[in-house]
Amino acid sequence: MIVKDNNTAALQACGVETVGVVGAGTIGSGWAAHFLSRGLDVIATDPSPKAEKKLRSAVDNAWPSLEQLGLAKNASPDRLSFSTSLNIALKDADFIQESIPEDEDIKDKVMAAISLEARPDIVIASSASGIVPTRLQAHCKNPQRMIVGHPFNPVYLIPLVEVVGGKHTAPETIQWAMEFYQHCGKAPLHCRVEKPGHLANSLQDALLNEAIRLIADGIATTGELDMALTAGPGLRWALIGSFLSAHIAAGEGGLRDIFTGKFDPGALMVENPDWNVINRAITENQSQVAGRSLHEIEQMRDEFLVGVLKLRRKIEAKYGFNQGRFL
Repeated sequence: MIVKDNNTAALQACGVETVGVVGAGTIGSGWAAHFLSRGLDVIATDPSPKAEKKLRSAVDNAWPSLEQLGLAKNASPDRLSFSTSLNIALKDADFIQESIPEDEDIKDKVMAAISLEARPDIVIASSASGIVPTRLQAHCKNPQRMIVGHPFNPVYLIPLVEVVGGKHTAPETIQWAMEFYQHCGKAPLHCRVEKPGHLANSLQDALLNEAIRLIADGIATTGELDMALTAGPGLRWALIGSFLSAHIAAGEGGLRDIFTGKFDPGALMVENPDWNVINRAITENQSQVAGRSLHEIEQMRDEFLVGVLKLRRKIEAKYGFNQGRFL
């Protein structure tokens, strides 16, 4: 790491060899499988008497998928070790990923204990989704090296990791974590402002809340709403997201035509729009486009969708999972 209490050489992000995983539930075991697939040693710890058996079973279940994605050199489940002792598990760790249950009081105690056992120059990341890092740092030794590194389930397949710093996090820690996660095959996203739920869960929650409202109003069922996403915009979102999708839909007029209701006269896309914010979104969207022509983005989208649709039909046929799609 970069922030040190002594004169030893800083560990580079690409120099991590051993990861300490605290908590061996669904998220912790997913992290373990991912780090193992990148050719790292993993030392996991969990006080549950059945934790090790469940952890190794979860890694074995994830491994065939990881093999299909491509393993790093020397990657092996055999590089996983386990201890119920926090001290033993963390004393040789070059990076620590905590994934215990989302309980603030428990998190406080465990994060404090981790900060005492870990070497003072080692970055400690929490997988917390609903607890901000400043809260997690409150009782930690050397809080400048503590962050949130929030993944998405299944951790070993979904690339996104939201990296969030707290009040005491050093900028160098954020940079180191971004480099480390990227080096080990993740897609790190720096969330610049602390908020419960971070970014992706905030978007998921907004969508779910609207879905519940539609159900409450008797407009649609859960199956109909899932189909509306999975056979509709959800397919595009997997590659280009909502803003680039809107950019394509707007054609040469760009997002401004979308937001002003050009394609739906009498209705604005955003209720009571703040045009300072809208103009900022339009400008930021142009940086996403990065000089690519509308035709090129459409071609990229279409190639992606053809591949996804073919795979989807194959999976639906294999598992008999149709639910009325593509009738």
